[in-house]
Amino acid sequence: MNFRNLSGTYAFGGGINLVLGPNGAGKTSLLEAIAYLSVPRSFRGVRDYALVRWGESHFFLEGNVVRLGTPITLTAYVEVDNRGNTVKKVFKKDGRLLRTYQDVFNTFVVLSFSSREHAFMDGPPMERRKFFDWALSLLDAEYYVHLVNYRKLLIEKRMLLKSGVDPTPISRAMVEHADYIVRRREEFVLRLNRGIRYAFVPSGAKIVYVPSVRRGTEIVEKGKDELRSRKALYGPHRDRFEILLDGKPVRYFASEGQKRRIHLGIVMFVRDLLEEKLQDSPVMVLDEPFVYLDREGVEGVVRSLKGQVFLSSTHRPNINVPWHEVVLGR
Repeated sequence: MNFRNLSGTYAFGGGINLVLGPNGAGKTSLLEAIAYLSVPRSFRGVRDYALVRWGESHFFLEGNVVRLGTPITLTAYVEVDNRGNTVKKVFKKDGRLLRTYQDVFNTFVVLSFSSREHAFMDGPPMERRKFFDWALSLLDAEYYVHLVNYRKLLIEKRMLLKSGVDPTPISRAMVEHADYIVRRREEFVLRLNRGIRYAFVPSGAKIVYVPSVRRGTEIVEKGKDELRSRKALYGPHRDRFEILLDGKPVRYFASEGQKRRIHLGIVMFVRDLLEEKLQDSPVMVLDEPFVYLDREGVEGVVRSLKGQVFLSSTHRPNINVPWHEVVLGR
C-alpha cells in the first residue's frame, strides 16, 4: 500500500507494519487516516473537525491499494466549517464517486482497534451495537438493508410519538426488519462465543446478547406503553450486548489488560469471518495495542496477526517476528 495525505507519502509492506515514534509524532493520525478510507469516521470516536489540521478547513487522503490482485486508488476529501460541522464529504474510487458509505467500506475493508478507545468495553450499549451492526452489515448485505429500513421507520415513529400520534402502522412495518435483525444478532453472538478462543483472550470471556424484544410483533403489542411515554421503548435500537468475564461485567470487574485482550479477540474474530466471506484478509489497524498488556499478551497478539497489519508503538517489542518499520518523529 502507498498512502498520501497532506503530511506526506508513505509506503508500506504487505505483512506487519510497525509505526514507531515518540508521543506526539503522529502515529495515531497516520493509522486513523488509513482506517478512514474504509470506515469514514474516526476510530477514536471524535468528529471530523478534530481530524483537520489546526488552521485548515479540510483534509485530503489518498491510498493506492491492491484488492484481489486489482490496484485501486481511493481518495477522501472532507471539509468542515468554523463551527465544527462537516459540510462536505467526498469519497472516490479510481476517480469515480462512491455514493454510499456501504460502497466505501465494501471497497477497502479495514478493522481498527485503539487502546485509547474505551467506549466499546466501558461505554453505553449504543457503542457495542454500533460495532456489531457494522460487522454484520459487512458480513450480510441483507442485514444492512433491514437495518437501514428499520432506522428510517424509527425516525418516523419517534416523530409521531413526540406529537402524541398512535404509531401502530409504523410499528407493524418494523416487524419484519426487527425479526431479521434480532435473529442475525443472536446467531452472530453464538458464533462469536465459539470463535474468540485465541491464546491471548482470557478464559471465561463471553458476550451476551440481550434483545429488548424477542419477536417483532412485541413492538406492536407494547405500543400503548410507548404512546404514554412518547418514546420508542422497544426494538433492536434498545438491544444490549454485554461483555462478561467469569460471569461478571468486564467494565466493573476486569483489569484494563483483560479488557483489551477481549476487545482484540472480538476484532480478530470478525477479521476471520470477513476473510472467509471476502476470500481476502481485511487490513487491520491497531493503535498502541500493547498498552496494558504483559509480555505474554503482546506475544499472543502478535502471533495471531495475519494479512496486512498496521500497528503503532512508542517502542520496538522484543519479539522475533518479521515486520516493516516506519519511524516517525526523527
